Amino acid sequence: MFILHIIAGYILCSLLGDSLQVEPSYGTTGRVNLSASCPNAYCNLDLINTNEQHLAYSTDLARNLQQLYLSNCNRYSLPLVLLNLTPNLRTLVMQNCSIYHITKDALKPVANLTSLQVQRTNIWLLRDEQFVAVPKLEMLELGFNSIHTVHGRALMGLERLRLLGLQSNGIAQIMDKTLDPLINLLHLDLSDNEIEHLPGDIFSKNLKLQTLLLNGNRLGQLMPPTLTPLVNLRLLDLSNCGQLEELHLSSAQSVLLEDSGLHSLVIEGGVIKLQAGNNQLTLVSIGDKSSVIELDLHGNLLTGNETERLLRGMWNLQRLDLSKNIIETWPMPAIFPNTTDIFMLPSLTHLNLGYNQLRGLPMESPLLSSRLTQLDISFNHMLTAPIQNLAALQNLEHLYLEGNRLHELDYELLHHQHEYLRELGLYDNEWSFNFLRKMITYLNDRGVHLPVRILHRQENTTHTLIAASTGRHLMNGESLPQSQAQAGVSGIHPYWTLRDVLAFVTLLVVLAILLLQFYHILDDEGCLRRLRQWRRGRQSTIANGTNGARRLDEQDSELK
Repeated sequence: MFILHIIAGYILCSLLGDSLQVEPSYGTTGRVNLSASCPNAYCNLDLINTNEQHLAYSTDLARNLQQLYLSNCNRYSLPLVLLNLTPNLRTLVMQNCSIYHITKDALKPVANLTSLQVQRTNIWLLRDEQFVAVPKLEMLELGFNSIHTVHGRALMGLERLRLLGLQSNGIAQIMDKTLDPLINLLHLDLSDNEIEHLPGDIFSKNLKLQTLLLNGNRLGQLMPPTLTPLVNLRLLDLSNCGQLEELHLSSAQSVLLEDSGLHSLVIEGGVIKLQAGNNQLTLVSIGDKSSVIELDLHGNLLTGNETERLLRGMWNLQRLDLSKNIIETWPMPAIFPNTTDIFMLPSLTHLNLGYNQLRGLPMESPLLSSRLTQLDISFNHMLTAPIQNLAALQNLEHLYLEGNRLHELDYELLHHQHEYLRELGLYDNEWSFNFLRKMITYLNDRGVHLPVRILHRQENTTHTLIAASTGRHLMNGESLPQSQAQAGVSGIHPYWTLRDVLAFVTLLVVLAILLLQFYHILDDEGCLRRLRQWRRGRQSTIANGTNGARRLDEQDSELK
């Protein structure tokens, strides 16, 4: 709750910043009167049009000022003279300034400071004991600077700190015990740096940490003891972290691991939301499966057997994305050896199995939960889609079947069974033109939307474009162009159907007949006879030439 309050206050200050900006108010002596410039608790002082290096201030204290927002200042360090005039300051925000360093003496006049935000400046180094003058600090935001070095004792004296932001800097290393003083830390943002390694005990004293953002770094390995102490973790973001390969976690409410090169993932405890798409996962293990509500594993290397083992016991799972894997068969409710768990997903409402290798639609698969409202099985290898197998899905609203090899579909039964159906994806299948036209007319008349989704098949995107154009023509009541009517909307799949085999054999027979006919034509015209005579003449010429050469060799031998 504290973090939400801090973030809300920061956003509010940012939104109100431009509208409440004030320019310095000068007294009769030509000095800036801070008390007159900032008479209220909040003040946004814009110094863009002032030469701050030569700016002088009057001695009047701004006693009411609690939040000071400075922007576009051209000083190279914190304005010590200005801070001496703010005895009750609690929040200091400096953005787009030329500051290169923060000294301990500069913070002494604001010892009661609870929030310090210095962003988009030229700060490049955090020295030892740099913030000991502000022990009451609860929020320290130093993101979007040029910091590349953090000394081991830079955060000493900040026992009350709850939020630390060091994102979007150039930090390459966090030393041992750097974070030890932050025993009350709740939120840590180290995202978008250049960190390649974290010490095993780096978080050993941060037992209250709830949010850890490490995304956008270059982590090549994260040892299991590193995250073990974080038993209160709510959000862990390790997305876009290079090549982690293996990851071992205790537990967290939300875990983000997209594009991190993972091969295996083990979570000993529970997780409510897991997003681990676009990796190379072949193994995923979760201890407390009943805690999982949302699971996104698209773009990995999971098979049907691994999927069945993973999903067993996830009774509270509501959203599941397994698209772009290598699943060939639907998980079935078989009992594994040495277990009595019943494979059910009674809470599942959203299921995405697109871009896999499924060839059927079994009625008994636990993935076809009665609560499903959205089912995506587009771009698989299905030849048939028995609509009666979907009869239990009474709440179905969205169904996507694009990119398969379907020739027919009982669309009347589909509409009769699913009265809540609002959207149906059909294109890029092998419908005949007349059948597709009847189906679209029937469904459009009953209020079912037929989207033309721009989904690109990696091996051939031509069919998708044809399908999109076909849908536009048919929904507008127009005739299909001749080129598209001949091309159809079929897809390419890595296996042959019986129809494909028969078509191929027919082509071979026709080719053989044509070759035989061509042979007879050549024979009737005498072309073959002349060809045979020419070959015999050439052979005799070669033979005579060989005999002549032999006689010359014999004459040469006699002369010698």
